[in-house]
Amino acid sequence: MFIPPSSSVAAPAPHAPCLEVLGEAVARVQVRRLVAELESVTDPRGACGVRYRISSLLALVICAMTAAGHDSITAAAEWCRRATPEELAAFGLPYHPLLGRYRVPSEKTLRSVLGRLDPGEISAAGYDCLRPLLSAQPCRPDPVMPDGGTEREQRRAHRTAASAAPARSRRRAIAVDGKCLRGAKRPDGSRVFLLSAVRHGDGVTLASREIGAKTNEIPEFAPLLDHIDDTDLAGTVVTADALHAQRDHATYLHERGAHYLLTIKNNQRGQARQLHALPWKDIPVIHRDDARGHGRHEQRIVQVVTVAGLLFPYAAQALRIQRRRRLYGAKKWSSETVYAITDLTAEEASAAEIASWARGHWTVENTVHWVRDVAFGEDKSQVRTHNAPAVLAALRDLIRSALKLAGYVNTTAGRRAHTDRPRVLALYGIT
Repeated sequence: MFIPPSSSVAAPAPHAPCLEVLGEAVARVQVRRLVAELESVTDPRGACGVRYRISSLLALVICAMTAAGHDSITAAAEWCRRATPEELAAFGLPYHPLLGRYRVPSEKTLRSVLGRLDPGEISAAGYDCLRPLLSAQPCRPDPVMPDGGTEREQRRAHRTAASAAPARSRRRAIAVDGKCLRGAKRPDGSRVFLLSAVRHGDGVTLASREIGAKTNEIPEFAPLLDHIDDTDLAGTVVTADALHAQRDHATYLHERGAHYLLTIKNNQRGQARQLHALPWKDIPVIHRDDARGHGRHEQRIVQVVTVAGLLFPYAAQALRIQRRRRLYGAKKWSSETVYAITDLTAEEASAAEIASWARGHWTVENTVHWVRDVAFGEDKSQVRTHNAPAVLAALRDLIRSALKLAGYVNTTAGRRAHTDRPRVLALYGIT
């Protein structure tokens, strides 16, 4: 019989069910997939005085922050205090035989532990947890949410997927981009930056890495992708902005068996001049895209040409993308021209595939950075304890990806649907 801590009934001391009494085999059955996957995260604490396992604390914070309104460590600690004894047992928390109840971690404990963890390990553990749910091709969203509710973005995504022509890409794509955590600061006053590798389409984060105070994104590119297994990286197309149009990056991807699609700007002046000098007027337009939505009308014209002797390692094709945008009701168009290069030949990648990868690179902005800022209030968070800002960002990525794979197009609506505790525990397989 479980006795809640608030109950006035005296709790029996040694006879109450707890993980230690149930035995290791039963405990492993109770603590399901999420807690088991988080066991791979290294515990930086010493063995003396440790009460809670790292996997249990991380699972508690993930479940707490899944529910709408729980965006801070304080809210996560309050969610933990309201948990029932059965739920605390499922998380693997220690049982106190004298008090007759399970121990619940305090806000101070959560803040201290999160600040000492490695965000890269948490991203890797989260991806391993979501890996069985991933598919090679993106699934069409349902017109209603999994809980039966109706939502505008859900319907819009369903209509867009139903009306779009079925396009099958021969290769997976990964977007690499950085983000500033505006509310967080280091002790020296510098801001915290993260570099992430995100899958195109579903927006699942494969790896993330905090950028040091005295460096930038460029030297962190290869260490970030080192966290991704060869099975996940080989044969994929890595898209990145002009900052990562570096020769060392191209060589690294070639050695790992991956390909690249990099934007070229004036940071590579020789390459930029070479691309501008190509006879684009004589090159036919191979792909056109006309899209309407989010209050604007957008047109894209893509030209691709095979060029030998480009001043970039392994470069095989050059492309020019001309974008025209106009807000609804406006008469004036705004235009932009972007140049990019790829090491894929014309036989390995068509113009439509290259155009989809170039547009899909914005997945990391639209479905990752924007969602974390708006749905989770990441830029408003002022958590500054050591690695805690980067660790919380990795946990938000895991939550966002889990809701996306569960069928929720709108992350905010998905969080509202998981206000009830049973729904949260069922989402992560904790029973």
